[in-house]
Amino acid sequence: MYIVGTVGPNIKDRTVLKGIIDSGVNALRFNFIHGSAAEFLEILENAKEINKDIEIILDLSGTKVRVSNNFEYIYKVYDDEEIYFCGEDKYDEIKSNISKMKIKIIPLNIGNKILNEKNYNQIGIKDNTMIFNVIDKKDGFIRAITVKGGIIRKGKGCNIKNLERKTILLSEKDKEAINWGIINKVDIICQSFVEYKEDIKEIKSFFNKNKLNGDNIRIWAKIETLNGVNNIKGILNESDGIVIGRGDLIPETSIEDTPIYEERILKEANKNKEKDIIIATHLFNSMKSGKMPSISEVECIYNFIKSGATGFILAGETSVGKAPIKTVEFLKNLIAKYNY
Repeated sequence: MYIVGTVGPNIKDRTVLKGIIDSGVNALRFNFIHGSAAEFLEILENAKEINKDIEIILDLSGTKVRVSNNFEYIYKVYDDEEIYFCGEDKYDEIKSNISKMKIKIIPLNIGNKILNEKNYNQIGIKDNTMIFNVIDKKDGFIRAITVKGGIIRKGKGCNIKNLERKTILLSEKDKEAINWGIINKVDIICQSFVEYKEDIKEIKSFFNKNKLNGDNIRIWAKIETLNGVNNIKGILNESDGIVIGRGDLIPETSIEDTPIYEERILKEANKNKEKDIIIATHLFNSMKSGKMPSISEVECIYNFIKSGATGFILAGETSVGKAPIKTVEFLKNLIAKYNY
């Protein structure tokens, strides 16, 4: 069973890296939106020195929406304040005039046509810790009122329910990451925000054109939207496994519906015992902040194991959490107790 540790600031410390590997981590997740290729290569080499058999998982951004890297400001946004959202191309057109417009404009890393294709009720930033209710559309912008404010800077994750992703192609950033993975012989490529089997076919096509002799990289599909849930059968047919990405599935759908969708995914995935079924994020939020795990977190691990899960991804627990080694040890012990 996979115990996946996510690379982050904690893992730059070789002592912590060795600690989590010795405690049970058998795969490392490299999220290419958070870190440089040079940093990742150093960590990969250190990990292989500690345990040559550790598997390397390359996590791509997919169609994850973020505040654009072209955003030149850091905004403090207050409750009830009006905010404008737009696509990256629209922002580039008006960037030189923004200081005169006297409104706060947030560019997202997608085209303005895609952003304006549908109507939305709400936009969330940073896992819905910031929430904006949509008022209307005006001059190519989406006008919204702030329900829950905070600090907005480039790179922050954004969730928009019902966003049409079908026309968003494999990004140059993801292509660079795949090539890095090929060169450095990673074991698994995990594509985020997979909604259709064609998303996996696109990855396979690019990989097959660029792979080296002997490459045998597996492909996991991360399910994080309602479209992904609804199309799970076709996605499973094209991939080697699926990851239930609860960190985004919750704000992309709802916290009440997420357990229902998890059950649907697990039921379909269990029809083929050769497929990996990985549960990601919100595993031990208590331990991430240095506390003891809660009974609900422990029950969650038990229920997922009994429902056919073949592994778990620790995200913030290992990358930035206060007790990465202790968390890994605890998860390993739970798996040993429940996996009978």
